[in-house]
Amino acid sequence: MRQDGGAPGRRQPGSLYSGVPAAPPPRGRPGPAEERRLRAILARTPAEAAPALLGRLLVRRGRSPLVLRIVETEAYEGDGDPAAHAFRGRTPRTEPLWGPPGTLYVYFVYGMHHCLNLAVDREGTPGCVLIRAAEPVRPGRDPGCGRGPGVLCRTLGLTTRDSGRHLFEASSPLTLRDAPPPPVIAVSRRVGIRKATNRPFRFYDPNSPSVSAGPRVGV
Repeated sequence: MRQDGGAPGRRQPGSLYSGVPAAPPPRGRPGPAEERRLRAILARTPAEAAPALLGRLLVRRGRSPLVLRIVETEAYEGDGDPAAHAFRGRTPRTEPLWGPPGTLYVYFVYGMHHCLNLAVDREGTPGCVLIRAAEPVRPGRDPGCGRGPGVLCRTLGLTTRDSGRHLFEASSPLTLRDAPPPPVIAVSRRVGIRKATNRPFRFYDPNSPSVSAGPRVGV
């Protein structure tokens, strides 16, 4: 991983990195082997899972499926992290953070935005990864439709009603699919927090136009 947030490299036309997939993007649930690979990623610690989720695909299921490639994440280390929601203890709202890896934790902030987090690590350990941004893989779609956690949740149609669902349950509105990681991963401090501000837990694809506003240099 690169930690200097330097100039973006060149993208490959017709690839997932340019927002134009070489083949039609997946729209349904993953098969058994793919699901095992993704579960293995989600079972890592937050600081390991957050960069490993870059490049993977969020699929909003339904009559008009929507596929977005994850391009920016932040790691939160649970009850050992002063910036994490779990730091102050277990509550009905934060209960999904203690669930199996892949459980959705959606919270409402500033009275206007929903934010999508995925529980990671072991069940009973409240680590999570905030999905800060994702880019559309369908040609011609606005790259800003997934830029920032609030915009991303609006695009995916996620609210607190979805909190506690699991990515791989049959009725979940959101699932995860495998795809190649970005060729370069940049690292910085986290955005929009007041505690534990210097931890290098924000990871992003510096070549993506959908990365949200934030530091573009190392911590």
